Amino acid sequence: MKKYFLLLVIATIALIMGCYYDNKEELFPELSINCDTTNVSYSGTIYNILNSYCLGCHGSGYQVDGGNIRLDNYNDVKTNVDNGKLLGGIVHLPNYSPMPKNSASLSDCNINQIKAWINKGAINN
Repeated sequence: MKKYFLLLVIATIALIMGCYYDNKEELFPELSINCDTTNVSYSGTIYNILNSYCLGCHGSGYQVDGGNIRLDNYNDVKTNVDNGKLLGGIVHLPNYSPMPKNSASLSDCNINQIKAWINKGAINN
C-alpha cells in the first residue's frame, strides 16, 4: 500500500512540475525594461528585427518559403503594413498565419517597436 501511495505522490509532483509556465518577462525582466519604442525607425530598428526573424523565409527565397510575402525592402514591408499582414502575423491575430512560423513569437519589445513604428506612419527613415 505504501508503494502505491509513494507512486501517487511522485506522479502528482511530476504533474505539477510539468505544468510550470515560463513567462519570458518574468524570467528576463531586462527585456521589457530596456525597450525603446520612442526612437524607432525603419533603418535603425525595424529592418534589424525583420532581418533577424523574417528574412530567412521572406527575403530572397520568399516565393517558395514565405508565401509570396517579401520583407527585404521598405516598399514591400510598407505594403504588408498597409494590408495588415505584417502586424496580423506577428501578434497572431485570427485569420493570419502566426509568425515567425514554427518558432517562438517575437519578444514583446520587438512587437511594441513595430507597433510604435506603424502608429507613427511606418515611414522610411
